[in-house]
Amino acid sequence: MTLIVLLLSTGSLSFALPLQTGNFASPAYWGMAHSGGAIADVHNAYWLNPSLLSYDIPFTLTLNEAFLPGTGISISEFSGHYSIRPGHAVTGGLNLENYGRFDARDIEGELTGEFTAFQYQYFLGYAYRVSPRFAMGGQLVLHGNRIDQTREQNMFLRYGFSYTFGKRDNMLAFSGETDGLENRWRASFSHELEYLPLRLNIDFRWYGDDWDAASFRDPEDNHFEFGTAAYYFAEKLTLGVQIHAIENLKLMAGFDLARLNLNRNAFGLDTIISGMAIGGQYRVKQLEFSLGLYHYAQFTTMTALGISYLGK
Repeated sequence: MTLIVLLLSTGSLSFALPLQTGNFASPAYWGMAHSGGAIADVHNAYWLNPSLLSYDIPFTLTLNEAFLPGTGISISEFSGHYSIRPGHAVTGGLNLENYGRFDARDIEGELTGEFTAFQYQYFLGYAYRVSPRFAMGGQLVLHGNRIDQTREQNMFLRYGFSYTFGKRDNMLAFSGETDGLENRWRASFSHELEYLPLRLNIDFRWYGDDWDAASFRDPEDNHFEFGTAAYYFAEKLTLGVQIHAIENLKLMAGFDLARLNLNRNAFGLDTIISGMAIGGQYRVKQLEFSLGLYHYAQFTTMTALGISYLGK
């Protein structure tokens, strides 16, 4: 959410936006604290990994809305998939991040009006289940942003692989995004417990732009600092769980360890629970209703609502 921080703390913006493609309106994404990269039965999991979708459902349509109360920030998503034949599906969708309205000021600091800022992405993809255990997929994405009258667009590729193994349907998954200059990766693993209706998921997210091996060594004696290195990698982890409470109800929870840096530099309950999330999905015939809550400390709680139609 670096971009949101910049937008909220700046009165007049004219810089180009970075490759910021990780914020979706999906309640499952927020309800598992940005985790879930190896949980295939989330119907729009292809936003995290293009190989993950409900191959056995002929088609799905999903409409999601996420918002931060009191900030004017919202995210809207519409997406779906269509199985053209067994094991083959096309996916598509759009995602709009609206950051609200801001005061515009001239070079003298005088108020001249208001402006809006938002980012968007449209994608078209293809997923192929090579075997009951292995699947792969790719998406071509048009990504753009606008701050006042300043616009910027680029194309990038999102790709993913997933492999299921073991008696408990463990899953290993890997996905990435690239525009030729910047790269992002996500490696994921999920495991369903044997005696509880609960699936654990852990994601490791790598952005490739902040690696500095020298920062792991003491500047005075050049000794390797294990704690600093461990903290660096820990902050790239997200932990999520999906609980099959009853036949048509799934509960979710998670913690984004990227918030550890905030938690260790400030105290208070509001800060301590920052990065924690809960959510749920309830299915009624062909409709599935979803809710996800992710706490942002002073930013309040991201609230995501969604509805999916599952074709038959």
